[in-house]
Amino acid sequence: MNIYLIGMCVAMVIYIAIGAVISRKVKNAEDFYVAGRNAPVLLIAGSMIASYTSTGMFMGDAAQCYDGAFVPIIIFAGMQSAGYIIGAIFFGRYLRRSKALTIPEFFGQRFNSNKMRILAAITAIITMTVYLLSVIQGIGTLMTVVTGVDYNICITLALIVFAFISITSGSRGVLITDTLMASVFTFSLIIAALFIAKNSGGGWFETLGSLADNPKTQDLVVWSGRPGALYDTGAENIVWGLTYGIAWMSVCMVGPWQSSRYQMARNESVVIKAAFPAALGVFVLEFLAGISAVMVNAANPDMEDSSHVMIWAAMNLMPKLIGVILLTGVLSAGISSAATFLSLIGASFANDIAQAEGNRSIKISRISMAIVCVVVLTLAIVKPPSIFWIMIMGVAIVASSWMPVAIASIFSKRLTKAGAFCGMLCGFVSCFVVNFYTVSAEVTLPPYLDPSIIGMACNIIAMVIATKLTKVTPEEKAEREKLFVIPESERNRGEIKAIFKATRISVLVGISVCVLLTVLWILPSSI
Repeated sequence: MNIYLIGMCVAMVIYIAIGAVISRKVKNAEDFYVAGRNAPVLLIAGSMIASYTSTGMFMGDAAQCYDGAFVPIIIFAGMQSAGYIIGAIFFGRYLRRSKALTIPEFFGQRFNSNKMRILAAITAIITMTVYLLSVIQGIGTLMTVVTGVDYNICITLALIVFAFISITSGSRGVLITDTLMASVFTFSLIIAALFIAKNSGGGWFETLGSLADNPKTQDLVVWSGRPGALYDTGAENIVWGLTYGIAWMSVCMVGPWQSSRYQMARNESVVIKAAFPAALGVFVLEFLAGISAVMVNAANPDMEDSSHVMIWAAMNLMPKLIGVILLTGVLSAGISSAATFLSLIGASFANDIAQAEGNRSIKISRISMAIVCVVVLTLAIVKPPSIFWIMIMGVAIVASSWMPVAIASIFSKRLTKAGAFCGMLCGFVSCFVVNFYTVSAEVTLPPYLDPSIIGMACNIIAMVIATKLTKVTPEEKAEREKLFVIPESERNRGEIKAIFKATRISVLVGISVCVLLTVLWILPSSI
């Protein structure tokens, strides 16, 4: 048993132990689904960072950056970070105000429509199952490459860990383990990036400077990127970054594994405050993973499988202990995301499909999670890993089917249940069909025809047409008006001032990002 496997096993045992302890505090469905609606800023922000930061970032995005797509990845990272702030202000606080246990339940309440609730639940379950498959394949690949243990055994071990956390402790356990895991991989990535810079080319400035001066590697750090990494021209790469940025910004605004955290917040002030550290944290992690992968080119420019770039760096460019911490952090990132997805899948099955209540709801949720685990494990064994593109498919579906309807459900007085239903359905189907066609036919569409963009366009068109042909009912009007009634508990002057103060932090977040990019990327690659 090598030291990397020992580190991973120790971490998994700790996470299981935490889940077991927390499970004893689950008393009812509200505890199980929304952590008693009493989570502070630290847990909400930590969980949002953890549920985003999975093997998709460490193995998918990092691979793209190693191959030469750093600038497009950073463009989408900046745009998606803005999605946290926009989503909290324009969707998250209204979502929490609805007191719904799940986001599909929110849609059902808002439009007084059980069909809308079920449709939202189906799209959520499909999307999160796709993403769960991506994560578990990433975990399996990581553990197999690092430890030499059989891939099937690795994914089974990881599945046992996140399934135990989700099934026994629900959202309360997921929140706490998410925050712990976020701390582990954030610390490990910061330290690892410094060692990668030092041992790849002598230091941060020296490594990026040598890459920029070398004709064979200078396109890794310039705006156009390396031809062929994504598309053949720099303009196409940038357009891809923008379209993918729109998709991920939509996910961070309304995606079930992100906005569902707001339902667990102690109050609306926590919803707003948590968005800022989540936005900055996710961007910093995405930047560090991407720039670290770029710098690995200075030490190993001919890696056969670029999805292993961070694994290779951990095992070759840093002290063994730091490498163990980094790879354990990557494992933690995957497990945290998987636990979030699985818990939300169970919630949608029990609360929105079966529409059970109380202890029966919890029982159905746990059974459904167990069944999904078996299905995902089977698919992960049968289908070979394709982490980056599976992840993109899941993201595109959420962006297409949810985002336009979610925002319009808050701010449109004219949107009807028929409009919302048709918009979500058309967005989902059109995106799924385009995705399926491109993957099965091995066709690459122009970046401006990304499936998420096509899906959102179809969503909006269908939503407008169906709304024109129908009328808002008194029940729908009343449900929307409820969302704009500020609860007495939220009218505390101190909390209101705190919210306004928190929104000013967005300026500091923007400045911090500009300084980070200037000091750690632009200057080193220009000198």
